[in-house]
Amino acid sequence: MNSTKVKIFISAISFLTFLTGCAPTEVENAGMISGTFIGIDEETPIMLRSFKNGSLIKVAQCMSGVDGSFSITPEKPLRQGYHQIIIDKRWPIVLITDSTEAPIVSASVPDGKGYIINSTITGSASSELLATYYGALMPKQDSLLLLQNSIRTLSGEDKTAATEILNRLIIELENLSLEFIKSNAESPATLAALENLSPEKHAVAYKSVLKSLSKTYAHSHYYTMLKTKYDQSISQRTIPNQPPPKKKKSGKNSTYSAGDVAPDIIMNNTAGETIRLSDLKGKIVLIDFWASWCGPCRRENPNLVRAYEKYHSKGFEVFSVSLDSNKDKWIKAIEKDGLAWENHVCDLQGWRNEASRAYGISSIPHAILIGKDGVIIRTHIRGAALETELEKLFD
Repeated sequence: MNSTKVKIFISAISFLTFLTGCAPTEVENAGMISGTFIGIDEETPIMLRSFKNGSLIKVAQCMSGVDGSFSITPEKPLRQGYHQIIIDKRWPIVLITDSTEAPIVSASVPDGKGYIINSTITGSASSELLATYYGALMPKQDSLLLLQNSIRTLSGEDKTAATEILNRLIIELENLSLEFIKSNAESPATLAALENLSPEKHAVAYKSVLKSLSKTYAHSHYYTMLKTKYDQSISQRTIPNQPPPKKKKSGKNSTYSAGDVAPDIIMNNTAGETIRLSDLKGKIVLIDFWASWCGPCRRENPNLVRAYEKYHSKGFEVFSVSLDSNKDKWIKAIEKDGLAWENHVCDLQGWRNEASRAYGISSIPHAILIGKDGVIIRTHIRGAALETELEKLFD
């Protein structure tokens, strides 16, 4: 073979190799999300939800196998973005994926409820990276929350020392997020790290992430949410020497008003187990005083269900205190009205309910919205007013 023919032959082989190397490879089971969750019972519901217009929307659901295995394939192909697997409405885990991937998730579910950490994810590089970040972040955030709660009970030197530890922990969390962003500049997983930073204090990080993902990820809800947060931070204007608004008193039907610390409520749930309002610190919580026999309460329940479905994934909880005296009627009303949250309590004393008396409740329905720190944000809130308040707090 002469030199010219050799060159042509080599060029042809190179061209074929190029075509083979650049051809898209078929991912086996593309669009399917599967795996195993250790520690759950057979037939445990596992739901796939997607972020859409500020809410988590149910996309698909399956039941776990005897070994905790599961497999979900949505009817409509997933768009590239943030999605959530939630086990039995208690244990969420976030994925960044679409219909071209086939993520496989393996994890052990924790006691109680809460975000799953230390999961193993294959088949989705962005999801795997996000799991690594959350695995480092969540334990520190839990420690921060415990410390914040304990500081309220301290005074003097003890409070000063605890506050110093708290400030160091806040800096550690900021540095963790900043380092993650720096090390993974082109990954959509950096959006999760960005959310844990203040746009006023960390404008450089916001600019960097938003710019690097502007061409590939600007269509996503998460990107839009964080960009809006950043844009608002640089456009805010304050009026100097403006006195703070006066705190509004709640008036009748409540001993407490906005700005007061909500007293703890300790009472039995439908299973006879004792639960506490204080266990929900770190969440935005609506304390709802109601009863199965109360017509206005039952008519208000669809509004609560709608608000819960829209904002629960963002940190909103409902703590329902029933003024029932008949347990069967109380439980049937919960089921019939679709009150899906777990925090239902009642001492079956009717109008002599211990919590309602402590709060000075003289008529129902009555709802009190409290912040993450346990301080009352607003009382006498329901319907559209509740939606508006939650939109301000979360969106």
